[in-house]
Amino acid sequence: MLGLLVNSSLAGQETRDFMRKKLNFAQGVLEGLTLEKFDLAITNAVFLRDMSQTNIFRLTENRDYLARSTNFLRSVDALINAARDQNLERATEAYTLVARSCIECHKMFRREQFLKRQTDGTFK
Repeated sequence: MLGLLVNSSLAGQETRDFMRKKLNFAQGVLEGLTLEKFDLAITNAVFLRDMSQTNIFRLTENRDYLARSTNFLRSVDALINAARDQNLERATEAYTLVARSCIECHKMFRREQFLKRQTDGTFK
């Protein structure tokens, strides 16, 4: 039982670290757009997209997550294309969609995690 708790704790920390990196890249995109440093926005958006494509959560059979992930990647690609065109308005609109998809996905997963903890007795 202790091994399971330790492994679960380590997996949770790895997930938090992974998601923190994604957040840092999203902040880098925002910085690039705010300062009209399109190369900075593109670089961070590419890292964000690449992390999302290798994301272990993509292996899930959760259809909602897969649909949200696909929409997220589409928004990131639109952001990259707009930044390459140096079109600040389109890039900003795409960034808004990226941020919205992050929030919606995390909202969904927080609810699922809450319900899971209630049913398996780990709710505190």
